[in-house]
Parts: sequence; structure tokens; C-alpha cells
Amino acid sequence: MNKRGFAVLTVAAVALLVAGGLFASNMGFKLNLALDSPAFNGSATGLQDVALPFNQQTSLVSAIDIRADINATVPGAFKDVSRFVKQTDLLVTYAGLSSFPAVGNTDFNLVPGEGIRIKVQAPVNYIIVGSHDPGLVVTLDAPGSNGSATGLQDYAYPYHSTAADAIQLRDEINAQAGNPNAVKDIAVFVRSNDSLVTYAGLSNFPAVGNTNFPLTPGTAYRVKIRPVNEGGVASVPYVPSHY
Repeated sequence: MNKRGFAVLTVAAVALLVAGGLFASNMGFKLNLALDSPAFNGSATGLQDVALPFNQQTSLVSAIDIRADINATVPGAFKDVSRFVKQTDLLVTYAGLSSFPAVGNTDFNLVPGEGIRIKVQAPVNYIIVGSHDPGLVVTLDAPGSNGSATGLQDYAYPYHSTAADAIQLRDEINAQAGNPNAVKDIAVFVRSNDSLVTYAGLSNFPAVGNTNFPLTPGTAYRVKIRPVNEGGVASVPYVPSHY
């Protein structure tokens, strides 16, 4: 597991810790996030799912800004950044390849609450600064809702969330949906082998969906919502609870 430096500050620059957690309704964050390149810390391809704070620093607006920010830390480290498009289950990727626009010159805006996928070709201790928006609603769509193809979306986990693992995140989303079956599964990307570990609460089928895992600040997670015709919901207007 990668070691990460993590500091949480209130907007008044005072850290408040209560019972081992964080206490505030709106907080500022500074996170030293380790982005691993191939072979570094066992990373297979240098790819990782990243969660920015809901209010990221004002200098970060689009994929171009992510590239510039990472390269300013370690020149030439950035390879590409992608956004998952739930309507097609495809990625839009920006790598700054002006000569090859079809494969990596599509800039895109960063969306609060939405994870991004960053690939680096040299290790970077990437400093992320931002704050939380406690009123932001993250809309989690089932297949067919708002054009979603399969009900899958990349979710940017807030740094001071009360949900500490996949089970707690599933239960919290289900509670806000008013349906205990709203979440179909939650997955985390494993950078050491570019695979997914998935939790779906399938106790009878542990190999395909009963692996719980802890949630880590700075990491985005892949959340799939079950459709109405399978006992689920159309969509969940989700407001993450936090310390």
C-alpha cells in the first residue's frame, strides 16, 4: 500500500479532530497523493483512479490544467488523464498529443464529485488542495437514466466522508435512495495489476462480489446503480455524509 501524507484544515486553517475523525461542515484539504508510474510501488501501467475535492483549487478547471499541474511537480511525468462517460461507458482522454487528436487531444472540464483516471510515466508526489461543498448533489444513475449505459459512474469520494469502506458506502447510498437494493456494486481499481476489486454483497458468490475494501482519501470509486426492473431505482441524488 502506498504511503500518503494527508492534512485536513478548516477554512480558518485550524484542524479539528474528534474521536479519531474530522469535525466540520465545510473543510479545506491538502493531500500529498502518491501517483505511481509503471513498476514503481508495483504499479502495472502508471494508471490510478483519483478523487479531487468537490471544490478543487481554482487553477484546476480542465484536463489541460491537470497535465500542467503534474508536470510542474515532476517535469514530463504526466502521460494522460481520462474521464469516464456514463452514457457510453467509454473514456475521453487528454494527453496533449496535438499530432494525434483522435487518441489523446480531447480536453474536458473537471466535474465536482466525478473521479478522473490519471496515468503517469514517472512517480509524482502530487499535492492536491481544495475544499468540500456540503450541498453538492452527486447524481448516481441507473441504466437508461440520464442516458446512462450500464449504471456505472466514477465517484470522487470526499476526503472526510463518514463511510469508511465499501459496505458503509453502499449502505449510505441505499439509505438515501430509500431502497436497500439501489447499489448493484462498488469497485476499486488496483494499480498493481490494472484490475478491479468489487463489492456487491454477494455472500453466496464471494469470488465475484463479496470483497469489502477500505475507502481512501484521494481515490475515486466505481459505483453501479441497479435499475428499477431489477428491483433498484432510476437514480440516486446522493449527498455524502461527512465529519
